[in-house]
Amino acid sequence: MIRTDVAVLYVGDEAEKQALLLGEPDLFFTDAGHAPWPLVLVRLDQVDDDRLAELVGDAWHMRVDEAGRG
Repeated sequence: MIRTDVAVLYVGDEAEKQALLLGEPDLFFTDAGHAPWPLVLVRLDQVDDDRLAELVGDAWHMRVDEAGRG
């Protein structure tokens, strides 16, 4: 199913994932399909453009840093 109301974001590790899920449950959540990985879903109608840009940028930088270490 294609969803247009959420974005999937890489968060780096389980600790960061849990911090977001517990700290802002109205904004971040997960589901069974994403639970095993360091990913969160963000409700697009609950996040402003600046915060979303920050989250996407952080996710991108984490992935680039990991690729450079590999």
